[in-house]
Amino acid sequence: MIAKIVMTHVFTYYFAACVQAVLHKLFGHHNRIHRVYQVHAKGHHAQYPPHRLLSDKFIDSEQHVMWYYAIPFVPIGFVVYGLGGLSVLIGYLSGLVFSIWWHIYLHEQYHLRNSFWGRFSWFRKKKRLHLIHHCHVHYNYAIVEFWIDRLMGSYHVAKDAKDSHRNRAKSYNNV
Repeated sequence: MIAKIVMTHVFTYYFAACVQAVLHKLFGHHNRIHRVYQVHAKGHHAQYPPHRLLSDKFIDSEQHVMWYYAIPFVPIGFVVYGLGGLSVLIGYLSGLVFSIWWHIYLHEQYHLRNSFWGRFSWFRKKKRLHLIHHCHVHYNYAIVEFWIDRLMGSYHVAKDAKDSHRNRAKSYNNV
């Protein structure tokens, strides 16, 4: 039973990360679902434009569209319970909650000037990739699992300032 819960948790985490990246690509920068577009493209990206990607504290008025992305997971939860029972549902719900929390938490940390996580190279790399997204909105849609962008053909790493449109690379190379 424990193994089933853990396997379902891990699978759900990665599945949720894939859904986040795909929905971000489809709706985050295209006005297909107006509220998601307003909160993300006109809200978050306006609060953290390419010339001001970092702040001392995360902007309190920030709203997250991750909760909109979670909507497809409710009906999936019923199917999971119907097919796999309570133990699989527990793994599914714990994986989903962790995935949403981890994405929101790391995303907030990416925009902080002095994040605790900045001492770790894995974090600095993910942060750079996310900040590139703020300068080039059609790249790096994933928040945590950037291998998904490789699969979607939207992965981008700026080599230097010349590689960045309007020389914005300096904004995210000093993270």
